[in-house]
Amino acid sequence: MSFVTVTTWRIIGATETLQHVTDLMRRKYFPGLLALGAQHSMLIDAELDRFVIVTVYPSREVRDDAVAHVSVLRIEGAEEFGAELMDAYGGEMLAASEA
Repeated sequence: MSFVTVTTWRIIGATETLQHVTDLMRRKYFPGLLALGAQHSMLIDAELDRFVIVTVYPSREVRDDAVAHVSVLRIEGAEEFGAELMDAYGGEMLAASEA
């Protein structure tokens, strides 16, 4: 069963933008998450100065094996994004639509 993490962020830097975050995610953080075993990761504009990152892992075990590295990525990301981590959630995916 897939395991999904959801983090919410708020941009606090004076010069950072969502485009800056998008560029960093594509160049550095998506590849990093995939290298840690994630199947898929998404950046979502939550409007105003907020964004959400949703990451899908094949199982809780894969996410648990990656959690220390993910914590490092979040700390780096906060600095590079010019944002603060507001909340982090995770749980088993119970149902999903087919794409």
